[in-house]
Amino acid sequence: MTTAVYPSPREGALPFTAAILGTIVALIALPVVLLAGGPLAGWMLGFGLWVANWLAVLATSKFSLTASPTTAVGVTGISLMARAWIVAIVLFIVAIRVSETIALTAAFVFLAAFTFDLAGRALLYALQADRAANPSAGDRSES
Repeated sequence: MTTAVYPSPREGALPFTAAILGTIVALIALPVVLLAGGPLAGWMLGFGLWVANWLAVLATSKFSLTASPTTAVGVTGISLMARAWIVAIVLFIVAIRVSETIALTAAFVFLAAFTFDLAGRALLYALQADRAANPSAGDRSES
């Protein structure tokens, strides 16, 4: 049996939007970066780092669903710290070797997508907890 980490569009507009909120913000950041005169390479790096981070979150979350609680907490914590260090090191290297402007733009794109993804996942968790506590609440139509 497989368990979905994120909901599909069939589960409702709000849960699906919460699940992809980071992606939405990252895509909205593209015209903002370009209109502000920022480098496209900075947006691409920030978006790429965020996608890699998001894929790591999905893998960690999927693993944590089947692991013991202690293992799940440990893996999640180590993953969070490792991902933060990897992103910081990549941005630092790009700032020193390539361009500070590209690295700074990438950092802003990454942080915006990361922040909204985290908020979306928190909202998603709250929605799932509410549905678990009130099974009849899932029958309401969402607009």
